[in-house]
Amino acid sequence: MSKELNKYFKSESVEIARSSIQFANYNPRKITDSALKKLKQNIKRVGMLGGIIWNERTNNLVSGHQRVTVLDQLNGYDGTEETDYILRVDKVNLSEKEEKEQNIFMNNQSVQGEFDIDALRNLLTEIDFKSAGLTEQDLSIIGIDFDMPVLEEIRTGIEDMSSSYNEGKEREKKIAELSRESQIAHNKEVKQQVKDAAQKQAQDMDAYLMLSFDTFEAKSAFCERFGYDPYSKFIKGEIFDEQVERIE
Repeated sequence: MSKELNKYFKSESVEIARSSIQFANYNPRKITDSALKKLKQNIKRVGMLGGIIWNERTNNLVSGHQRVTVLDQLNGYDGTEETDYILRVDKVNLSEKEEKEQNIFMNNQSVQGEFDIDALRNLLTEIDFKSAGLTEQDLSIIGIDFDMPVLEEIRTGIEDMSSSYNEGKEREKKIAELSRESQIAHNKEVKQQVKDAAQKQAQDMDAYLMLSFDTFEAKSAFCERFGYDPYSKFIKGEIFDEQVERIE
């Protein structure tokens, strides 16, 4: 005997035209260009895995603004009928007040879980951490040792700079005119520049300090003392340095 859908599921998966969807103009969630690039790469690699919630009462997105932004780019959507396309969403029926509350709730990090560091460390041996959206700096911040591949950075940097240098007929002409000694000197200079940049990047990745408390109450008291949100995960060191008295 088949069972009915659990009562807590209030959405319905439907396929609708992109032109039926509006971005919520009040949406406070923003995304950096680098994060949007990672999202786009992930969607191109594995496809859309859900996460788009649409309110049929207002036609607004409740969640999934960045995903739809990427889909628009991939489909060349410009708002015209010729570029319209079909996508799958979770349809809900919410009042404007409920919609705004859920828009914030679904993006609120304080109501989301945190990584179990030991479990994450074990998982990283089985996956490509970059495909999971993590960076070397992310791993360092959450306490996972990461050996920066400086030589690989140098090799990649040399290839990128050489490729850029070789673009255009004018640059090719200039390279051809260089003497062998000048070319050797130029290559040495490029390698040194890339090496210096890689070493600087490695040093910058260590420019953080982890501060922990025995209880959340202790963390909250600390944050309240210095005017920080108790749910903050990061505090800018230079700003904090200006707030504390120096001990001479």
